[in-house]
Amino acid sequence: MISGEADEDTSAKHSAPAGGRSLRLYELAVSAPLLAWIVFEATTDHRMLSPAMLAWAAAIAVVDLLPLPISADKHFSLSFPLQLSTALLYSPWVATAIAFLGTTDRREIRHEITILKGLFIRAQIAVSVAAEAYVFHGISTLHSHWWTLGGAVLLATLVGYGTNVLLVACYERLRSGMRVAAAVKEMHHGIFGELVLTYTGLAIFGVIIAVFFAHNEAFLAVVVFVAPLALARQMFARTHSLQLVTEELELRQGEIEHQARHDVLTELPNRVLFAERLRGALSEWAPGGHVAVIVMDLDQFKEVNDALGHHFGDLLLKQVGARLRNVMRDEDTVARLGGDEFGILLPRVSTLETVVQVAERVSRVLAPPIALEGLTLEASASMGIALYPDHGSDLDTLLRRADVAMYTAKERRTGHEVYSADHDPHAAARLALVGQVRPAITSREFVLHFQPQAAFSDGSVSGAEALIRWQHPKRGLLMPEEFIPLTERTVLLRPLTLFVIEEALRHCCAWREAGHDLPVAVNLSPHSLLDMDLPEKVAGLLEQSHLPASSLRLEITESSMTGDSVRSLQVISRLHAVGVGLSIDDFGTGYSSLGYLKRLPVDEIKVDKSFVMNMETDPNDATIVKATIDLSHNLGLRVVAEGVETLGTWSQLRALECDVAQGFLVSRPIPGSEMLRWLDDGRERMMLVRSGASGGGSDLDREPAVPVRVPIFRPL
Repeated sequence: MISGEADEDTSAKHSAPAGGRSLRLYELAVSAPLLAWIVFEATTDHRMLSPAMLAWAAAIAVVDLLPLPISADKHFSLSFPLQLSTALLYSPWVATAIAFLGTTDRREIRHEITILKGLFIRAQIAVSVAAEAYVFHGISTLHSHWWTLGGAVLLATLVGYGTNVLLVACYERLRSGMRVAAAVKEMHHGIFGELVLTYTGLAIFGVIIAVFFAHNEAFLAVVVFVAPLALARQMFARTHSLQLVTEELELRQGEIEHQARHDVLTELPNRVLFAERLRGALSEWAPGGHVAVIVMDLDQFKEVNDALGHHFGDLLLKQVGARLRNVMRDEDTVARLGGDEFGILLPRVSTLETVVQVAERVSRVLAPPIALEGLTLEASASMGIALYPDHGSDLDTLLRRADVAMYTAKERRTGHEVYSADHDPHAAARLALVGQVRPAITSREFVLHFQPQAAFSDGSVSGAEALIRWQHPKRGLLMPEEFIPLTERTVLLRPLTLFVIEEALRHCCAWREAGHDLPVAVNLSPHSLLDMDLPEKVAGLLEQSHLPASSLRLEITESSMTGDSVRSLQVISRLHAVGVGLSIDDFGTGYSSLGYLKRLPVDEIKVDKSFVMNMETDPNDATIVKATIDLSHNLGLRVVAEGVETLGTWSQLRALECDVAQGFLVSRPIPGSEMLRWLDDGRERMMLVRSGASGGGSDLDREPAVPVRVPIFRPL
């Protein structure tokens, strides 16, 4: 029979709390009436204490105490054939009394269970025996025809077994919260089910024992029982071995499944498990709420791998993963999606502001320096946010749009961005615009504007920067930010870059022919510095224009060094060998170290306008500009200040011995078709400015209240 208690760890698998009081009442309800009935019958029938019945009870107790080589959750004994024999031989109450007295649980002897629980175990088995006896004696006797006897024994066995299973299942329901049907199913699952079937098969030997005993062949009855008892023990041993193998296979399978859904390095969920949980969150979404996806990419991670090796890169990823895991709710998911990319799933959020706060918290938790084997590294990340249902209705769309937002944050260096169709290169309108780039190059819809530069020494024009515009036939004049980020992600970047350089050189030739020997500057995309053919193409365009290489200056940004720095350095070195000038644009806004200034073959630095424009009001910006000028001059580099919009800023920069100014004070960007006339007019130009003016550049386009003539900005 099956005892009425599972091991403690069985119930732990179920979430419902154990009903302690209800369980005790159940144990009492099963055992107390049965015990009272046995006592009552014993007082009226003294055969209860006959030697034969005591011998049966003792035999059951001895067999129950035999150790079995099993480790199932339920507790078994081999006394089932003996219990069935008593049900066939004796009246229901006598058979019940024998089962109650004889049933023994080793845990009861070791005081591992309470007295009440021990009585319940005895009672639930005795009740099963009583059911068997009532069914059998109501249909047949041991002297009936074999077909009647066999049918009665089969039915009695099924009823007794069913009664036993039902009592145990009800016990489990009260103990662990498992449903009765689920408990019954678990009893007959896998190896455990094989154990139960093997055990039930012993019922036939109960019939044989009872028949021999009824014919006063007690010795043969013992012999008949010993043989199947040994066989049953051997079968239990086999079942136990199979169970151990099954458990080991299940353990290994669990490990394999864990590895398939988790990242080995960080032990975080991987892309597979992240996708599964995201699908689950979408299926459980409730109207009025949001499911948020954050895709996060570490900044400058490639530089760590290149400079320190993959070992330190792996250590950094582990530390970042641990920090992310510690700041999330239990219901949230942090996953490593691959490389230095992480995903964060917030399955239930009420507002976008909540998600933004999470992104800001992530930035803060990554801010403290990370110590790795004696080295201290700084970590920062760019994050993209996408919400369901606002930004997508399925998993793939949400992940892609969060990825788009992440790249926007990386380009803008803002830390995090929320998805916007305006920044999505895959949006229909933007895809259509990209498709028009190649025809626009052919039809020369792209035009150049030029912003002049002036020397601080004498105010003479010393050069001009080429700025691309798209004269779109339907959308009008488009600024570069509307099409350059899209083009950078396509194969059209090279032809567009070469078109701009060719056009800039063409205008430069026209200036030289008119007597204005000025170099022209062209901005290069960081992606262009990965083009190993670019130096050769530039040399060809210079030869085609019959201009010296010094007529062209190429401007690169600090962010150009954050990608494949080795390849970029090779391209920059080869451009330097061609003879063109090289300038670092927007200096001070990127992350490059001073070591790059030492390694790069540049001859000019352009101080970013974000520092220059506030020099008059922000001492910190003025200090940064001064330090940059001093450093550059000490390295033998020329300095161009961008964003010069007031005479006050001009005066400060001139006092700091800055070399060249660029900004609205000198001139706004001028269409290429008008640049030559602007240069020609500059021979006699006198500029009107406000007396003592210190306002922004926009004031220079309006008639000043008090005109003062200042002779500056004439071409060389």
